[in-house]
Amino acid sequence: MADLIKKYKILYTLMNTSFVSGILVIYYLTKGLTYAQIGIATAISTIGFFLFEIPTGVIGDKISRKKSVLIGLALFPLGTTVLIFLKSFLMLIAYSIITSLSVTFISGSLQAWLYDNLKHTGEERKYRELMKEIKTITLPLSAATIIIGSFLAQEYGFRLPLILTLIPQMAMLIVALSIPEYEFEKSEEPHHVHVLRSLGELTKPNLFWLIIVAIIVTMSVNQFREYFEPYLGNILSQSLKTTIMGTLGVLGIIEAMVKVIPKIVGVRLKEKWSALAYSIAPVSIPLLTALSVVYKNPLWIVALGVMATIINTAFAFNFGVELQVRIPSEKRATIVSLYSMVSSLIMALFYGLYGFIVDKLGLAEARLVFATALFVVGLAFKGAQIIGILREPLELKHLQLIPKK
Repeated sequence: MADLIKKYKILYTLMNTSFVSGILVIYYLTKGLTYAQIGIATAISTIGFFLFEIPTGVIGDKISRKKSVLIGLALFPLGTTVLIFLKSFLMLIAYSIITSLSVTFISGSLQAWLYDNLKHTGEERKYRELMKEIKTITLPLSAATIIIGSFLAQEYGFRLPLILTLIPQMAMLIVALSIPEYEFEKSEEPHHVHVLRSLGELTKPNLFWLIIVAIIVTMSVNQFREYFEPYLGNILSQSLKTTIMGTLGVLGIIEAMVKVIPKIVGVRLKEKWSALAYSIAPVSIPLLTALSVVYKNPLWIVALGVMATIINTAFAFNFGVELQVRIPSEKRATIVSLYSMVSSLIMALFYGLYGFIVDKLGLAEARLVFATALFVVGLAFKGAQIIGILREPLELKHLQLIPKK
């Protein structure tokens, strides 16, 4: 059991090691791509999630979670290779499609593979605590590699950090091969029946409203993060009297401070504070986004980003555990894939529209418009929860299963 957990920790660590994740948008801009083109490519990627999630989820449930994950991991180096030689909008689209395909093979199956292996050994109640430990290990390393990659890109260009990213991508495939897959309850239903019944589970109130709120929060945090680097980079370059390329090192440090390090806090929050962050996420994140536009001070924006990341991390962590607890084992990968599929379709529309609005109105103005709209939607759902309409579906039931210390 200890060896199994150790291998999962190593795998998650390698999967969260990237030297370019925080500065890719700036890389695209240096290649002459526009915000609209980047938005279209992101939309295509999320449409890929929509198209690929069901077949990959069915593979995970009816054939093998491990094989599904291995296919996804094998595609990561191919996508990075395309990025290294990026020269055109079409190549960016190719990268987006490869990435969406690789992520969908992994998304529904990796956590299902881990959860069912724990369940096989009678340790499924330790899932929440194990995920805390994994994130506590992976997040500092992710922050360090982001900072290193940003300084390398500033001094030597983007190719070196992109090449360095290939190394952990190769290693994680080897680690995944060494992890066993214990017997899980495979569905014997025909593919289409299995998918339809999984969809039926998804439309039940205890999953449906939980997922709708998760999509709203995901859209809110994506709106905060989308084009965050060029938005802050432009403000920094004016303050430091340099170009946006001259701010890459500082942006790498900020990226770690805003998007990575606060995740450690978000994951390690005590259950009471974690549940509070989960509760306020739908309204607080769009409000923080709006405040980042009202007062354009770099330190203020960084502080808001830290708060948004802590709240979103606590929300996403609780949602991820809650989802695994609520869904049946034989439909686990397919239901997660269905959720990702629906979320991806909505995000595709969002990214495409957001890119064009940014080109039309400007980055600051678009941030404010979208943040206001998302705040109103989040407020409506929060109100429904307070008055009792959505209280039961949005309650964190998995906290009741945690053994008392």
